[in-house]
Amino acid sequence: MQTIGYINYQDEKILLLVRQNTYYRSLKIRKSGKNGIHFTDEEIHLNNNRDLVDDLKAGKVIGI
Repeated sequence: MQTIGYINYQDEKILLLVRQNTYYRSLKIRKSGKNGIHFTDEEIHLNNNRDLVDDLKAGKVIGI
């Protein structure tokens, strides 16, 4: 199952495509579209891990 949403990272809104897997969620950045839901748990995790956000902004799919 997949859904769309966003996180706030240092006063920047990052739009995401989120796919639910068995033990984790995979996140991919989107360029446009509706905001969707606010992923607060993922936002907290990514605000503590700058390397994951850099990978996400580079176009990679990350799993958390």
